[in-house]
Amino acid sequence: MDKMKVIQIGLGGFGKFWLGAVLNVEDVELVAVVDMEEKNLAVAAQMLTGRNIPLYQDHKKALREVKADLALLITPPHTHRALTIEAVEAGMHVIMEKPVSTNYEDAVEIYKYAQTCGNYVMVNQNYRRRPVIQALKACVDSGKVGTIENVEWRFSLDHKNIELTGWRRVFSDIMLKEMSIHHFDSIRYILGKNPISVYAESMNPTWSPINGESVTAAVFNFEGGVFMTYFGSWVNKGKNTSWNGDIILTGSKGAIELKDDIPQIVWQDGTRESIPIPTFPCNDSDYLEYSIGDMVGAIRERRLPATHIGDNLISWSMACSAAESTKNGMKIKIEPLKGI
Repeated sequence: MDKMKVIQIGLGGFGKFWLGAVLNVEDVELVAVVDMEEKNLAVAAQMLTGRNIPLYQDHKKALREVKADLALLITPPHTHRALTIEAVEAGMHVIMEKPVSTNYEDAVEIYKYAQTCGNYVMVNQNYRRRPVIQALKACVDSGKVGTIENVEWRFSLDHKNIELTGWRRVFSDIMLKEMSIHHFDSIRYILGKNPISVYAESMNPTWSPINGESVTAAVFNFEGGVFMTYFGSWVNKGKNTSWNGDIILTGSKGAIELKDDIPQIVWQDGTRESIPIPTFPCNDSDYLEYSIGDMVGAIRERRLPATHIGDNLISWSMACSAAESTKNGMKIKIEPLKGI
């Protein structure tokens, strides 16, 4: 079977990790790399020593001159709409880093355009693939603690542990749209349910070096009567949580807890029961390769990838609706696919 040809646009930030992943996936062939910055292309040239792969600073020229099946967009979110349309026009499927865009309207346009053209667009969401998240989902699905009706999710990290440079330092609603989107996508996956409403507030402490709102509290209602309280902070001064956060999912018979990335069932008498962590095809060290493989498989099998743009719109609507609520002080009804 012929390898799928891949062009990577963007080498800053996580770009070099994506480049390494592409080189490790047997089913794809890297045919071009694009970045506006010469210093980033120099890094690529070093990583590609001995390979005859063209480097471009102009993505338009690359799309004209290089034939590819798949475009990787590892670029700031405000560029995703235009780049996706150009890549799809050139006949490519697209994988992009999250967040999908800076606003909901651009994400909808990406979705509609991909639907019209029949190309696959995938937004990379790696948290749902983590073994501990898989463990929580398996336990929820088993019904061991009964029906989940209440969720508490707390995430707190000190910004010193986070590379908030470039667009991230000035991104509006940075907590919700850059970080919380991971957790929102994960809870949809764990519950197998979608959100119906949200009320949220946010603030930026005096000690925060971030320009956007770095602390958020939100209340979500989901299908089936599930209620979730969410707290997220990127400027924590107390004990940090893991990147996954601390999670409690309470059911009619007991609670499922994730604390310090250790999943357990907590029964009403206080006893605890370990939840087995399943073997999953990838960990954080190789999830990019798994994402690329999922997209390649989806294209060949003519199925949607797990985190296709249509699914991601629902997770993205949680972040955007929460951001809207923080600005107008109102409870927002979440209808991600209405009118599309």
